[in-house]
Amino acid sequence: MKDDARRPTRWWLHISLFFTTCATTFYAGCYSGGGFSLRDGAMFSSAIMGILLVHEMAHFLAARWHQVDASLPYFIPMPLPPIGTFGAVIQMREVPKTRTAVLDIGVSGPLAGMLVAVPVCFVGLLYSEVQAISELPAGAIMEGNSLLYLAMKALAKPQLLPGQDVFLHPLAWAGWIGLLVTSLNLLPAGQLDGGHILYALVGGSRHEQVARWVRRIVLVMGLVGLVCTFLPLIDSADQIVKEAGMGGLMLRGSGMTPWIVWALLLRFVGKGHPPVHDEDQRLGLGRRSLAWLALVVLVVTLTPVIWSPVVS
Repeated sequence: MKDDARRPTRWWLHISLFFTTCATTFYAGCYSGGGFSLRDGAMFSSAIMGILLVHEMAHFLAARWHQVDASLPYFIPMPLPPIGTFGAVIQMREVPKTRTAVLDIGVSGPLAGMLVAVPVCFVGLLYSEVQAISELPAGAIMEGNSLLYLAMKALAKPQLLPGQDVFLHPLAWAGWIGLLVTSLNLLPAGQLDGGHILYALVGGSRHEQVARWVRRIVLVMGLVGLVCTFLPLIDSADQIVKEAGMGGLMLRGSGMTPWIVWALLLRFVGKGHPPVHDEDQRLGLGRRSLAWLALVVLVVTLTPVIWSPVVS
């Protein structure tokens, strides 16, 4: 598509959504430390908006590099803590011509976002306090652990002992969300970033086969979370769980419940991928390496138990 045929940019919409999301993330961040702090709000909002902006602008620039008509990022505000946003998206208004273009557009966002999310999270962990889990207030929620997040905690807090965890600094909280968003986007299904990467790597038919299994696995994870959430509410089942010493495991497993929401989302974006004009093109070694690097990033950032109530 030629430049003069591109749709006009609705600057007012993109700018208003950006600043509205700045406001909602600032409000959410003000409560991220347990009390109310304008300083916490400013740090959290700056960090999470920076991660999202870099992620989406990388997609946008890659699309423009390949002469694919794409919108500027649409930021999605959420006027409630603890995050304050549903993320951001760009809209591709035409199908890329080659699998190379599909890969570059898909992989650029997660890798660029990681370049911001990892240092933000690590610096935040350095500033986070170590607390005994038993001393956390009633109703406290613990963030889930990915392999990368566990490694960063071990490096930032080598003094961490069993029965202890970090009370997240606003920067660490923003970085953790950035890692989670990266893993969710890299799921190899449909038109998620991971779906674009998978399509570029293996083509349309295999893309659908893999995506089908991804949807099933995500659904099973969500159902396990639902079982762990509601089974203890049945008196007879709760008694069996306690006698088996599985109460803590059930609490942890309840943190998989959010995967139900993602399973529903994948029903809409996790199916087919539009074919490119040159379906027969094959990726070169460098770009195949990028695709496999994205898979490694997915593995190390995947957080099966997204959150869980405190287990003393």
